[in-house]
Amino acid sequence: MEFINNQPISQNLKRITKNAAIYSIGNIGVKIVSFLLIPLYTHYLAVYEVGIVVLLELLELFYLAAAHLGMINAVWRYFYQAQKTGDEKRYVASNYLFMVGANTAILLVLLLSGRLLARYFLSDVDYTALLQIFCIALFFGLSRLFILTLLRIYEKALQFISLVLLEALFLIGLTIWFVMGLDLGLWGVVFAKLIASGAIFVLTLLYVLKQFGLHYHHPDVDRSLRYGLPLVFNGLGIIFLTMADRYFIKELVSVGTAGVYGIAYKFGMIMNMVLVSPFAQAWHPLLFQLENHPAQRLTYQKVGLHFVQVGVIVWLVIAVGSKYLLRLTTTADYYSGIVIIPWIAFSYLLYGMQQVFKAGALIHNKTVHLTAYTLLAVAMNVILNLLLIPKWGMLGAAVATLCSYFFVLVFILTLSQKYLYINWRWKKMLSTIFLGVVLYFLSLRLSFDNVEMDFVKDLFFVICLPMMMFILKLVSWQEVKRFLYSFQTENLAASQKLLK
Repeated sequence: MEFINNQPISQNLKRITKNAAIYSIGNIGVKIVSFLLIPLYTHYLAVYEVGIVVLLELLELFYLAAAHLGMINAVWRYFYQAQKTGDEKRYVASNYLFMVGANTAILLVLLLSGRLLARYFLSDVDYTALLQIFCIALFFGLSRLFILTLLRIYEKALQFISLVLLEALFLIGLTIWFVMGLDLGLWGVVFAKLIASGAIFVLTLLYVLKQFGLHYHHPDVDRSLRYGLPLVFNGLGIIFLTMADRYFIKELVSVGTAGVYGIAYKFGMIMNMVLVSPFAQAWHPLLFQLENHPAQRLTYQKVGLHFVQVGVIVWLVIAVGSKYLLRLTTTADYYSGIVIIPWIAFSYLLYGMQQVFKAGALIHNKTVHLTAYTLLAVAMNVILNLLLIPKWGMLGAAVATLCSYFFVLVFILTLSQKYLYINWRWKKMLSTIFLGVVLYFLSLRLSFDNVEMDFVKDLFFVICLPMMMFILKLVSWQEVKRFLYSFQTENLAASQKLLK
């Protein structure tokens, strides 16, 4: 898809919001289905086994962040250039074939070192065979990232969420059948993952061969590796900041506490599910298309402001409301995790801001610098975890995560401003964040023994936030009306086109 140079900024914002809304609907649908697994895990698995599941999920995140060798990032960066020269089929096929071939070798290494990995990562060699089968599922699952990336590049949002939802429903159905119906316990969780990932692998392989053919051009792969490999370490650093706290909790406290933390963390990740991930999925295609465009800086500025405005509202809803959902879906053993949810959700708000602020660094190919800053934050995160977890337990891990994300944000902002200076709307952005945090702590101070009264109180503070944003002129009715009108006119034009 080629970018129209005279497209107004409002149209760009509208495209981001429209695609983000579609991705958000898909993500919410997936998470609603996925939340069915929480009561399944907490009622049909022991707390220790839930801890093993959390550690396997951690391994999956590290694998998916590194095993693509930067090919996913490079496809984002160079696809549009290859498309303009008519080389997109060769470029996509070359990257995919190299990724699959390289990961075949990685899989063999993981299988051969399965016992060692089980001993040091799961602290239990009895799960060696389970871990090896899970590694095969991870190999299959890597293709899922590739096909979803292609759908996002082509801005096929509906096809994207359809595939994601179907896969989630298939996985959840298999898991319920294996765990509840066949009483397979942890093995049921892993077998379900293996079958669902295998189906996606076959689908992706057939799709790539049909749409892009069987091509391999090493210069394409070489260019992708030079751009993407540094971002692998950056991605690993981000995953470490996000998930390594579970490992520290396992070592410094217990596997069971890591399980409680991991379940509560999922509720904090609602921020990522509802806003950050859909926003990033819609934003990245436009980010590179805006390169050297006259409206580039102004578009980035407005995107950043609107993201923070919406993000703080979503964060406050999660911070005051997630405790009701956690109590509804888990048992009393997991209630202690409520305290970490606001901290984790705010960490993801900072992560979403990084997606906007790092545009200048990505466009100028400063991936090595991004990685260096992220690894510095990782070192800081390790120190904070070692200091805070022994004192504060789970809360210490959550505080360490938030602090680390904040430092990454500062590093990324400093780097990007050096290569692409943008006059961010700091006054409105920081005022909105401050207002949301103050309202949260006020709601925390005012508590009732009656659940219904407590819920009404929390709802009141959530409603107060957008109202005060209007009163303090952090957002105007004219902006809202103009935005809604742009959607109305687009939908009217689309309807007229269909009628013709």
